[in-house]
Amino acid sequence: MERNIPSKTQDTSPQTGFEKIINFFNNDLETNHPIAIAEVVDKTGFSWSFVKKTLKKLKEAEYCGFHFEKSGNTWIVWKDRDKILPKMDDTCSRFLQ
Repeated sequence: MERNIPSKTQDTSPQTGFEKIINFFNNDLETNHPIAIAEVVDKTGFSWSFVKKTLKKLKEAEYCGFHFEKSGNTWIVWKDRDKILPKMDDTCSRFLQ
């Protein structure tokens, strides 16, 4: 008896929490519209500590177009472009120096 096992594709494979937060920023967050972490928590369903830890990872990985900083007593995030992307090391701009 032969069973067909569907291959995993990007559409059918489950997303990680990290990927879900990236997708939230790329698809749901307005450009140049800062929001508090609490709003990210409400809209994604993840815990405050998970969201903050994930946002720190994004900042350390130097994603282009992503900003995360403390303002007063709250942490805020925003994007300054349509999609946030990981910073590429191998680009032409490295030759400008």
